Amino acid sequence: MERQILKDMKKVDELIYSFTNVLCLDDNKNLEDYNDSEIIQEAQYIYDTYQEYDHRNYLMVCGEYGKEEQKQAVKEIKQLKNFLNKWR
Repeated sequence: MERQILKDMKKVDELIYSFTNVLCLDDNKNLEDYNDSEIIQEAQYIYDTYQEYDHRNYLMVCGEYGKEEQKQAVKEIKQLKNFLNKWR
């Protein structure tokens, strides 16, 4: 049976992307192999990048890459915030 945190993280676009396209490959792990703490730490890291001056995610929020990218960034921040509020 799938853990609830895994179900919830699949609703967070940037978080699931980070795990499936970067971390799982780099660490040679399956998504299920990560513990709750590792998932929460990654979510916090991604959330922080939206406030990190000169990071691509920050520039997206500022509209550097256009309105559609800015809209997507705002959506991702909301998803991350909701996830972190539930799991922290």
